[in-house]
Amino acid sequence: MIRKIAEFMLLVANCKQKGFIDCVKENVKMKEQCENRNMGNCKEGNSNNSDDTKGVLKENVKWQNKSNTNSSTKCDLHDSVYLFCLDCRNIVCGQCENIHSSHTMVKVSDASRATKLKLKAEIPALKNLIRFANLVIKDLNSYLEKLEALLAEIISDIIARSANLPEGGDILTTTLISDIQEVHNGETNRIKNKISEFDQFVSSAKTAVINCDNLANAIDDSYVIVKGNAELANASHIKGSLPMCLLERSIYILTPVPEPKGGETLPPEQMLGEFTVANVPWRIEVKRIASLRPEAVASSRFVTTMCSAGDEHAWVCWQWGPKVHMVDKEGNVKQTIDAGCKVDDICTNNGSLVLTSHEAKCIKIYETTSFELIKTIEIEKVPRGTYFASDNELVVCCVQNLHHRNGDVSAVAKVNTQTSEAKELPCGEHLIQPWRVAVNVNGDICVSDRNKGCVLILDSEGKVKTSYSGPETTTRHPFAPHAVCCDKFGQIFVVDYTNHTVHVLDPLGRFRGFLIMDTELEKRAIFMGTSSPFSITMDTAGDVWVGNKFGYLTILKYLI
Repeated sequence: MIRKIAEFMLLVANCKQKGFIDCVKENVKMKEQCENRNMGNCKEGNSNNSDDTKGVLKENVKWQNKSNTNSSTKCDLHDSVYLFCLDCRNIVCGQCENIHSSHTMVKVSDASRATKLKLKAEIPALKNLIRFANLVIKDLNSYLEKLEALLAEIISDIIARSANLPEGGDILTTTLISDIQEVHNGETNRIKNKISEFDQFVSSAKTAVINCDNLANAIDDSYVIVKGNAELANASHIKGSLPMCLLERSIYILTPVPEPKGGETLPPEQMLGEFTVANVPWRIEVKRIASLRPEAVASSRFVTTMCSAGDEHAWVCWQWGPKVHMVDKEGNVKQTIDAGCKVDDICTNNGSLVLTSHEAKCIKIYETTSFELIKTIEIEKVPRGTYFASDNELVVCCVQNLHHRNGDVSAVAKVNTQTSEAKELPCGEHLIQPWRVAVNVNGDICVSDRNKGCVLILDSEGKVKTSYSGPETTTRHPFAPHAVCCDKFGQIFVVDYTNHTVHVLDPLGRFRGFLIMDTELEKRAIFMGTSSPFSITMDTAGDVWVGNKFGYLTILKYLI
């Protein structure tokens, strides 16, 4: 290799002393050599070469030792400034540029700057997944503790019952306890293996965060590009490798001792009881801290929409308005806004309260200090669910008619609150009747579509990433998604009206469990403390507010 490089350097020196024709001939040879050195290792138009950096990494290992310098600014062969081919994702020099003549070229410094921005964007996304993974680990460890306590209680009960067994019952008792312990060991091993999966994910994600941060602050542009593109691919892989949460958990049951009939003596098996295991959908346990309906709306039914108004308050709309009330956790109405028309959905951001009206086909923006109407934005379609994607940008579900008809075209649009400009996202073909929308910590747009019976997860540009149509565990009725909201861990909460529960999805849109308030044995385990839930929000303290069709608000707090 050293010999070849020396030959190239000699050709360059000779080129300066020869005529134009001879120089061209030499450059043809250089072109062939460059291609052999993977400086032009791509076919024209190929922009998805997964091995695009391998040749550069092999031939330029020395870049890895120059992360804090900017000395790698010239081509070793041609003594000219590096360029970056966007099509090949490869670094080339000025004379090698001829090989990529039909491709898009930029300066290495510009490509490095763009790579650093992408690396910085990956850091919060990875940190959010780390937080979620740690939450799951904490939940799994809590479940292990409860299993151990339940096992100890059952064994203690069996030992107490065995005192009434006839002589020779010790063997039966020991066998039963041994069988129970074997079942318990299998269940705990299953949980520990899942904890290990999440631990490994956290470790990999933390390493990726450190690598992305180091590269985002490196000085050598060439090093940033080569290593940065590889690290971006690694970060994307890690995000997609988030372990699947366990879908079910086990409940240990020891049957009670039956009452003897007619003075008969029970057999030893019945005296000890029968041990069984009930598998139920995974529970996200919460505690009810309030259940209320303010006197001002005592006759109202259906909490049609809600949104956070701070740590202790929420904006709540009953029966489509036109009044929207700020309510505290004691059920007191603190403020009221009269929209003058029916209200479909509400959201807040930076001192603004936004209302959508399906009746007036408009968006109204109020100032939450003076409660004055700041702006009204007319919408061509019927606006339904809305949520702030950023400070001045709303995501809005738009339908052609309140009740879907054949040929209707629905959309999810981004509306600029300053210019009133609306831009439809490229997901219309996947929609039937979008109803509610939320945006999670990673900027993913979560849309509930009642008619389609699913929740669509879109990226910030509106491209479909995945969809959720209900859990593998069978529920009593088909999945009927209504309101959606997201928490600080990236979890997605979906109200299931007909099954009287709330589905909790992980940040990738996969089923994690049901919100469960009651801890008594319940094989279906989808009851979360309020029947017929219709709307949901989460305040800044992290408490979940659920409104139902009877007009009641139930406020829930995580137990984990």
